[in-house]
Amino acid sequence: MGAGIVRFARLLLVIVGTGFALAACGSVIDADQARLCRAVVPALHDADVEIVETAITPVTGAPHALKFSYRARRGTSASPHWLICSFASGTSIGRFDLVAVDTDRGSLSDIKLFFLKRWWLQDAAPEPARRPIFTLGARSSYWLQQALNGIVMAGVYGLIATGFSLVYGLLGRINLAFGEIAVIGGSYMLVVVGIVADSGRLSPATLTLALLAGMAGAGLLSWIIGRSVVLPLTTRSKSPQPVLIATTALAIVLAEGLRLTAPDRLNWFPALLNRPIYIAGQDGFIATATPAQLLGAGLSFTGASILLALVAFSSFGRAWRAYSQDPLMAALLGVPVPTLRAATFIVSGAAAGLAGTIVVLAYGTISPGDGLAITLKALISAVIGGIGSVPGAFLGAALVAAVETVWSSAFDIVYRDVVIYVLLVGFLVLRPGGLLNRAAPSPREF
Repeated sequence: MGAGIVRFARLLLVIVGTGFALAACGSVIDADQARLCRAVVPALHDADVEIVETAITPVTGAPHALKFSYRARRGTSASPHWLICSFASGTSIGRFDLVAVDTDRGSLSDIKLFFLKRWWLQDAAPEPARRPIFTLGARSSYWLQQALNGIVMAGVYGLIATGFSLVYGLLGRINLAFGEIAVIGGSYMLVVVGIVADSGRLSPATLTLALLAGMAGAGLLSWIIGRSVVLPLTTRSKSPQPVLIATTALAIVLAEGLRLTAPDRLNWFPALLNRPIYIAGQDGFIATATPAQLLGAGLSFTGASILLALVAFSSFGRAWRAYSQDPLMAALLGVPVPTLRAATFIVSGAAAGLAGTIVVLAYGTISPGDGLAITLKALISAVIGGIGSVPGAFLGAALVAAVETVWSSAFDIVYRDVVIYVLLVGFLVLRPGGLLNRAAPSPREF
């Protein structure tokens, strides 16, 4: 079983690293800094000159600078040029402060830079929309956009719902602190990003390290909570209520701790891989997605696939299924129960941590107030799918995310959560075992 966990960690490390490498192609560019650097170029040429971008790359030895290479085309002639934009820092408000511009024709003086920032960049028009990859009608493009928006949250709900299912399937208890564990995983990622950004430019390797730090921190925290809170209360009482009360209190403590320490750390992820990709549509509406969103969705469903494979084919999965079906017989047949419980807490916590880091990657930040909402939506997903079932957790998450997306797109968003809770009530009354019918035909006890 231990070897299965090690293989799982190695596989996840390879996939995460490959994903960042493919998405970033060897370098990570701040999208806001790239936008400002692009906006500088037209100010250096006449109005009838067409600017054709050829490359934008980091500058070796200058962690807060970008080199923009382009061709200036006038009529039938075109000449290559470049400029280097230097910024005050790589994080916080300093990443928007342009402090120097060097070109192939010389550096801009301080007075020219002042005029450029004061009267050109502040009034610069947004980047024009590019031609989409596919042509699609406006209505179809709109619904494609909503589907793209819902994919990330479906993966996030599914990963945390898996944590609920793994722990409930093993112990019959619900840990209501999973949402805050996810938030802490995202916060750990931001801490590592802040440390790296202060010493140099972010790279695929450092982003992978930050993501793994978030997962590892969340997995360790989940193990500590399981060992010191969930297991002792499960042993002392047959009722699930003490665990519910204790983990609710823990969630509040964790949220307040994060809120009080928020000023001491970086709270926003730099705008990396955020230049929109125009996927499909036409003049009326174009569906877009950013590389960060696509990478977040890919990581969430890759993590989901690995978790499903881990439960279905590994020694850990066989031991978990055996213990969830008959704990006494599994122990008699040699299943190492303490190791299994520890591994379950670590894997479920790492899944929640991955969900938190994906939220940071896709949306830029994660805050203590997000924990409760994520917990409730993930728990609803687990119950609808059939709590205790790992495949059911992902099916439930897909259904909850789909209902959220459709309702937000077509109806008043104020009632969105009301609809989700009504959906939960309907399942508890009409199909208490969830989509996969994991429970007896009687209401669950919580």
